[in-house]
Amino acid sequence: MLRINLLPKEVLEKRRYEKWYQWVFIGFGGLILFVLLVYAYLLLSAQAKSGDLQALKEQKAKYQAQADAFAIFEKKEDDLAKREQIAQTALANRVNAGKIANEISLVLPDEVWLSTMGISEVDGLTMSANTPQSASESMDIGYKSVAKTLVVLNELPDLADVWLASAANSTFSGFAQQNGQTANPTNIVLFQASAKVVQPAAPVAAPTGSSVPAPPSGTQ
Repeated sequence: MLRINLLPKEVLEKRRYEKWYQWVFIGFGGLILFVLLVYAYLLLSAQAKSGDLQALKEQKAKYQAQADAFAIFEKKEDDLAKREQIAQTALANRVNAGKIANEISLVLPDEVWLSTMGISEVDGLTMSANTPQSASESMDIGYKSVAKTLVVLNELPDLADVWLASAANSTFSGFAQQNGQTANPTNIVLFQASAKVVQPAAPVAAPTGSSVPAPPSGTQ
């Protein structure tokens, strides 16, 4: 039996493509669903990252508050370090009078004793001393001790320009009593000496950023 399709060609073409419409709609719906799933995933990820960021901001604020609380101690530590540096510089540049006095006591001749002594950075050393003199007032005894005292003082590294200000015969009656009786006055040479105190050298600060120079080329 022969079938003859009397429909126009345009209708036939239209019906031929109508069966593909459902697949087109299904594909378009799947694409929309995929896009929605991707959007939901990105939205959830963004919310999670936002939560992490907020947690980090809160942690940062907490640490910042702790740092601000300890900032005053850091400032006090810096002030203390500066004061310590100033104190060390001042101590390094000061004259150690105790050290000088101890050195004098070690080198002073045994027969010489001091009446007064002063040590100053500005005025230097001033001293009044005594040494026994013979009854005949011979210069071979007392004045040799005076000269020896000046020599040993001049050899001390902390003193310079030792000068004898004056020297004269005198008597000394300050010895302790013996058997309840006052000791007889002793002939002495009373002398005054002076000297300059050597100022300590200021410490030289090492330059920052300095490095050891490289050896010349070719050096093994």
